Amino acid sequence: MRTGIWKLTLFIILGVIFPFIGKEGYLTHLAITILIFSILASSLNLLMGYTGLVSIAHGAFFGIGAYTSGILMLRYGFPFLGALALGTVFTSLIALGISIPSFRTRGIYYVIVTIAFQVIASEIFDGWYAMTGGGLGLRGIPKPGQFSLPIVGAVSFQSKLGYYYLAFVFTLLIHLGIARLIKSPVGVSLMAIRDNETKTLMMGLNPLFYKIFIFVLASGLAGLAGSLYAHYLEFAHPDLFSFFVSVDLFLMVMLGGAGTFFGPPFGVFILEMIREFLHEFVALRLFIYGVMLVVIIIFLPEGLLKPLSLLAKRVIPGREQRTNQA
Repeated sequence: MRTGIWKLTLFIILGVIFPFIGKEGYLTHLAITILIFSILASSLNLLMGYTGLVSIAHGAFFGIGAYTSGILMLRYGFPFLGALALGTVFTSLIALGISIPSFRTRGIYYVIVTIAFQVIASEIFDGWYAMTGGGLGLRGIPKPGQFSLPIVGAVSFQSKLGYYYLAFVFTLLIHLGIARLIKSPVGVSLMAIRDNETKTLMMGLNPLFYKIFIFVLASGLAGLAGSLYAHYLEFAHPDLFSFFVSVDLFLMVMLGGAGTFFGPPFGVFILEMIREFLHEFVALRLFIYGVMLVVIIIFLPEGLLKPLSLLAKRVIPGREQRTNQA
């Protein structure tokens, strides 16, 4: 418990002081991207890691939230928080409509349903010119304006620094909520379904209800992340929410460690660093992604974070003892 509090405190301190280093430069832009994608990866981890459900449609829900929020604010004059909330709710409702028939299937058939939905959503993003802008994208999505906060006063989110703190607060609150959910009876039930669905039925639980609940919740969080992303970029394009984005998210979760709390954000960080170093070598980057995915599935099914933590305990003297005392 004490270790968790220290980790949370350290994260808040680093998060608050980071913009003084990055300022309005590229590092702050990269940090905003990592924060938003950590929400995405952690929401997918609720499905993959804690419930045992593989989804290749998370990029679609990411896009639904982005387009819904962007359209509401750009064309209908909704305030930022209202557009963000409605984008999240609408994404959740779409996920509810998809989940009910999807969970009537099992195994590979369920995965195929998620792939099919991703493809359909991508076609709608690309082909509905009147609403989404089609292949030209939805341009001119407004950033949030000023908010009056009780202690701080008026805060503008037009700058990178302002938007960084907005993304940081959302990321912190969502991850705290995920942590509480995992430790709650609902989280225990989800992990029981992951480990042995038949046994959960014998215990009197309803796996279908829990699957639908977590699918809707995870998709809603993906929609919220999409809203944050679209308002930050002031732009939405089908390529930002394609099938390949869903595959990237799958790799992020697997890379960090599915079913671990810190694994998906760690996977986001690693993949974003690779993307930055190899941004001019697209073919090489995709090749490395493919090799990483194969290696992780075969040799490191628990992801990179756990073996790196064990290595750190051996390398840093006394770390293991301090952890046990905590």
